[in-house]
Amino acid sequence: MTTDNKNPKDTCCSNDTTKVGGQIVMQSEITCPKCGHKKMETMPTDVCVIKYNCEKCNTEMLPKDGDCCVFCTYGTHKCPSMQ
Repeated sequence: MTTDNKNPKDTCCSNDTTKVGGQIVMQSEITCPKCGHKKMETMPTDVCVIKYNCEKCNTEMLPKDGDCCVFCTYGTHKCPSMQ
């Protein structure tokens, strides 16, 4: 997993998170849009994960427009700050 430093303009990934159903989900399964490979990853609470490479086909995943990180685009759960 590759993590990039938080963009100073991007305030979505901070330690000020909200809870859903009383709990924050800290793991998310990322699915590669090219080969369909799935991998469970732990989501950081202090940075946005802007780039993620599939370990099977090496496709570089980037967030789609409007999403702050790869977890919001390709994960089963949005990042902690968006929950």
